[in-house]
Amino acid sequence: MHEREKKFMNKKVILQLLLFLCFTVSAQTNIKGIVLEKDTKQPLEFAEVILIAKKSSNIKGTITDEKGNFQLNPSIGSYNLQIIYVGKVLYDISLEVTNELIDLGIIEVVNSQKLDEITITAKKRLIQRKVDRLVFNVENSIQASQGNATDLLAITPSINVQNNAITMLGKSDMAVMINESLVQLSGEELVNYLKSLRSEDIKNIEVFSIPPAKYEALGSSGIININLKKSKKDSWSASIGGNYLQRVYPSASLMSSFNYNKNKLSVTSSLNYDKGSWFTDQENYTFFPDELWNRKSPYRAKYERYHGRFGVNYDLTSKWTIGAQYGFNNSMYLLDENSSTAISETANNQLVRSLRSQVDTDQDRLIHTINLNNTYAIDTLGKRVSLNLDYFTFNNSDDISYTGNSTIFSPNTESFYAGINTNTQKIKNISGKLDIDYPTKWIDLDFGLKVTESKTSNDIFSFNSGIVDDPVLSFPLERNNFDYDENVQAVYISGTKKINKFWQAKLGFRLELTQTETFTQNTNSSTENDYEKLFPTFYVSYKPNDNATYSFSYGKRINRPQFYFLNPNSYFTSPFQVREGNPFLQPAFIDNFEFNFTYKKLNSKLYFSQEQDVFAQIHIPDENTNLTRLTVANYIDTKRFGLSESYTFSPFSWWESSTFFDLNYVIFDSDINITEEENTGFNSRISTYNDFNLNKEKTLRCNVNYWYNFANVDGIYNNRAISSLSFAIQYLLLNKNLDISLRANDIFKTQYFDYESRVNGIFQRERYYDDAQSLQLSITYKFGNNNISVATKETGNEEEKRRTGN
Repeated sequence: MHEREKKFMNKKVILQLLLFLCFTVSAQTNIKGIVLEKDTKQPLEFAEVILIAKKSSNIKGTITDEKGNFQLNPSIGSYNLQIIYVGKVLYDISLEVTNELIDLGIIEVVNSQKLDEITITAKKRLIQRKVDRLVFNVENSIQASQGNATDLLAITPSINVQNNAITMLGKSDMAVMINESLVQLSGEELVNYLKSLRSEDIKNIEVFSIPPAKYEALGSSGIININLKKSKKDSWSASIGGNYLQRVYPSASLMSSFNYNKNKLSVTSSLNYDKGSWFTDQENYTFFPDELWNRKSPYRAKYERYHGRFGVNYDLTSKWTIGAQYGFNNSMYLLDENSSTAISETANNQLVRSLRSQVDTDQDRLIHTINLNNTYAIDTLGKRVSLNLDYFTFNNSDDISYTGNSTIFSPNTESFYAGINTNTQKIKNISGKLDIDYPTKWIDLDFGLKVTESKTSNDIFSFNSGIVDDPVLSFPLERNNFDYDENVQAVYISGTKKINKFWQAKLGFRLELTQTETFTQNTNSSTENDYEKLFPTFYVSYKPNDNATYSFSYGKRINRPQFYFLNPNSYFTSPFQVREGNPFLQPAFIDNFEFNFTYKKLNSKLYFSQEQDVFAQIHIPDENTNLTRLTVANYIDTKRFGLSESYTFSPFSWWESSTFFDLNYVIFDSDINITEEENTGFNSRISTYNDFNLNKEKTLRCNVNYWYNFANVDGIYNNRAISSLSFAIQYLLLNKNLDISLRANDIFKTQYFDYESRVNGIFQRERYYDDAQSLQLSITYKFGNNNISVATKETGNEEEKRRTGN
């Protein structure tokens, strides 16, 4: 055959294939329905739905999801439809399939075998890539019945768990939700709360690196959503536990939870108590033109915390559920800092002066949250309406006092200084949110609106003596008030379209209107700022087979300043150290682009982000007064290009390993002339998490984790390399109800933070260690009765809570 004839035949075959595909697509229709157990009215998951062609042996099939839903796309013809569960045919009908949609509605079947009497072998993949998120199905992990939520997050692709911080690769901030309800905790309090969630109660973890339009556009962050399993019918459960943590100083915590469900009523509750201390060792070098200031300021922080939640849900009807939730968090901190500053001449390295200070900080923070929620199912096909009303208060009493003396060695003279800064901050936030899910034959829609009103007041008293000849005995306080009001109205809509069996797309828009006003009493001045912004999101995914998924995502975000960043009042911790906010801060806007490839347990991501008018804190030293001012300003534009890889595998049945790698190149452009105009460089991190089952019963387990951050750049700062190694062993007793764990963190004490910068032509370097090396003993016991039942309902908490900095 000649080459021209081959080309003609190839084109003919391709044309025939295209015509066949077009005909096949046009000749296909949809069959859908919902399978429920007749006795319990609960969805029947993992049931096989099979279509058998009457005139041939062709068979099409699918499996019902967790809600009992199924959907088939057969060609026109005559079929028998069967529903099979654990080998038993529960339903069998004849169907004539035409071009019209066939909605079978609710199909009730009699299932003689209960789920807890059988073994279901169907499993979801460990890692799934959906059009707008990555889903980590923890039930297929070795840790599915061991450990807690933080253990699972540590092996979740793109997530880092590092001491008291949970971060997402390539993101400067992150939010955590439980069943789509925002958790308003951060730092150690968030980590402790997540440790109270047991692995076996978690269904999956969803990672939104670019959150869709449904969620607040606030922050450059991603979102983690932890979905809890539905409770067993007719059961109650409870757990009690305690931790002992030995760092430089000891700490301890007590945890308890109780869940109950009977008939239409569901109750959930938890109560926790923490008390202890941590020690921070920090050192700062400031190279003025003629002098080197070496400041050492170690401090001990004592803390005591009470936090708890109580929730109740009631099914008014089979379609309508109402609920309420109350939460509180009371945290008290006492910081005792002894600092000394050695001042030497640069020319001859001779010590010429010293400063010694005693700084005491007393903080008392109290958070109350109330949520009322309603969910109404319009039909059985997924249409529903959710209404959430939230009320949030935050009261913070913050007192800082310092005394000290300054000694000049030649001639030998001594002077003194003292100061007081107190602030009573009150934040009230109320919001209402309406969400509607509205799937149609052509597209799945979700839309809604949210209205938020926040009021912040600061009642401030301050005094700074400066350098004086005699010890300070009187403290005349100067009073000032700073108020900040913020109102945000948002509407959103997004649609998800399954184009065909391979392609899926999602497009969304969120419009936010914001009005802010600040008022400062000292200057009798106010600042108003009104703006509106559209935040589009777009996702498209291609899944050629069950093992591979390609996806592209884009989203625009906004990062609003934390409330305390807007307070212009000055806080002195010595005559030479002061921090202050900026009422003229503007929000930063971020564009995120991602390309993801998922193959089995490998997840690869290429990403690019661009941030404009980023606000950040900056230390500004003055060579004339030797005063270092810590303030905040919009002065950075950022571009980041990155690649991240995550791979989870099991070399043996008793060993599960998760490895993560991230490499990005970042360009920071500064808008102020006192810093370097541009700072560029690579950031890289590698980590590995390994779990080992040491016996056949899987009751003895050990864990070895290691991570390493290479030297990197962050804004105007250059950071040195840092790493950490941890080891843990866990023993389960009493039918796995008693959990005893021992963990050693930062074994070789390598988690020292060390960074440097140049501002105003003055080089600065800071180094600190945050008491990461520790030994922790944890004991938890769970118990309950499987003859009653518990369910957890969604609530809607607002993103603004995170901006309190707590």
